[in-house]
Amino acid sequence: MCTYVKKVLIGILLAALLLTIPSAFQRIQIEESNKKFESIIPFKLTNNWLVEDPSLTKESILTDFKNTGVQSVSLEPDTVSTLERKGLITAVSTSRMREHLLLTQQDPLEAPFDKPGLFVHSNGSFDFEEITTGFFEEDFPFTINNEDYLFIPGNASTILSVPIGFDTEVIAAILDADLMVVPRLSNYSDDVQLERMIDELLSIKQPGINKVLFNGAAVPAASDPVRLKEFGAQLKNAGYGLMSIEFAGQTGLNQLAYVNDLNLVRLHSLGVTDGNIAESSEKIVRATKERNMRAFFLNMTQQEYENALPALQQLQAEVDAAMPDSFVRGKSRTFETYSVPLWQTAIALLGAIAFLTLAAQSVFKHTRLTLVALIGSTLFVIAYFVTEQSMVLKVFGLAIAITAPIWSVLLKKESEKKWYLIRSYSQAIAISAIGIWLIVVLLNGNQYLLGIDLFRGVSLIYIVPIAFIAIYAIWGNIKPLLKANVIYWHVAVIAIISGIALYYMSRTGNAGEVSELELQARLLLEQILYVRPRTKEFLIGFPLFILALHVAKSYPKVSYFLLIPGVIGFLSLVNTFTHLHIPLLISLLRSGYSIVFGFIIGLVLIWLYEIIWKKMVTIIRMRWQD
Repeated sequence: MCTYVKKVLIGILLAALLLTIPSAFQRIQIEESNKKFESIIPFKLTNNWLVEDPSLTKESILTDFKNTGVQSVSLEPDTVSTLERKGLITAVSTSRMREHLLLTQQDPLEAPFDKPGLFVHSNGSFDFEEITTGFFEEDFPFTINNEDYLFIPGNASTILSVPIGFDTEVIAAILDADLMVVPRLSNYSDDVQLERMIDELLSIKQPGINKVLFNGAAVPAASDPVRLKEFGAQLKNAGYGLMSIEFAGQTGLNQLAYVNDLNLVRLHSLGVTDGNIAESSEKIVRATKERNMRAFFLNMTQQEYENALPALQQLQAEVDAAMPDSFVRGKSRTFETYSVPLWQTAIALLGAIAFLTLAAQSVFKHTRLTLVALIGSTLFVIAYFVTEQSMVLKVFGLAIAITAPIWSVLLKKESEKKWYLIRSYSQAIAISAIGIWLIVVLLNGNQYLLGIDLFRGVSLIYIVPIAFIAIYAIWGNIKPLLKANVIYWHVAVIAIISGIALYYMSRTGNAGEVSELELQARLLLEQILYVRPRTKEFLIGFPLFILALHVAKSYPKVSYFLLIPGVIGFLSLVNTFTHLHIPLLISLLRSGYSIVFGFIIGLVLIWLYEIIWKKMVTIIRMRWQD
């Protein structure tokens, strides 16, 4: 590549960085303007406590909730089963009714009452027959001993699970306690039930009932795209926002969110036991400040209210003590709507073309491969403007995320220049930072902030750069390696790299293994630094990259093998910013710590190398010669 073209590409890249500053700044503003988090308690717990302790009242329990800092109570529709638990009805199966008639020497059941089913008797002033008119395909009045029943043929367990509706008295009590109601709805397999419950949900909408939370693996009407879209429009017109349960992956929720203009709040559900209160508190604080979570569903597991209330009070107190002052309890809301203007996306794409082309030229130093990068990325840009598919932007983001760590560690090493170590480290960080900036601008908007749309290909970021550097290191040294005599320090280097590789594999992904000691160290770092740096960066990748830079002055070929674990720091750095739902300032702070601490630890490694490693090698050589 001629010098003139290279300068033009650098100019395009720098212009892209400057002109897209408003996009990144807008995201930070949006994130920093939403600082309220909400605690939600399920009302079904209250039902259990009221049954266990008749001296309790729902009003007193709701007042206690309010005093502990709870903002909302979730409410599921009553079913035939919950009506029985509340004492509003008595339900008797056909077999039980037969036994009763036999024991009391009354006439046996005759058609249609001799079928499997349920006999339901209304207690007090509650009128089950009137409330459930039209709910069942068949029902028949039945009288025994002057007691009126409604006989419903069918499977008893199925009948008991039939939804009846939301308890308006409970809704009024929750609102009177100055709490909000979060209705919950399931994806009922029976279309008639589904439509009836959707109508019920829409009918209870009022001030204080603002968001809906779905039960199960799928949202209502998830299997019917047309009805799902209509349901989303109904929720939007009624003024309902949505809540997404972290890691639940409910089918159809994303489609509802787009129909509802991304009016969605991310929620984390926790099972709170007496033994995990401190852990639950840490999760709530971390999710609030680091993951843009704004609602927390507290599943209290205590069977007795006298145990549940102190546990809830302790949890809320620990959260308040650890939560940063910038966050406050209150009504959670979605993030303000924002999007990246098309002209900024276009400029970022031009910057991406320049970045990938310059990287190809720097790494391969081959004209044809450089042209392939230039032409290929240009064709992808054209494809984006023709199709307007976000997948093209994700492909660009993935290409940059894989390329940036490789280019960072393979930059030309000029060890003879002044401040070589700091200069080389800064240049490598700058390359990764430019790649990160382009990713952040290209994949920007509420859909990414809310986790509705995600960066794709994270596993490739962890694999490809390491594999590429390993091949790069071995390729130029294959003959010397095959001919070389294996000596002690070779074995030591192989052992170190193998150990790092095993540790890296055990730590990669959400299921990575973490020791209890490291968990405590993480917590301590969070308490001191607000957010902890990534272990793979400041303890592995960056220090070994610094050591590689130092070793390159004496053993250039050996240094490439140190770059294999060294690239881990840069790929992890880039990967931090591909978690697009994490606040940008949090990612910047975490990365800043990693860069600084990694450099310091790298200097320690150089000292150990110079003072200890060389002495050990000398001693080993002397003994070997003897």
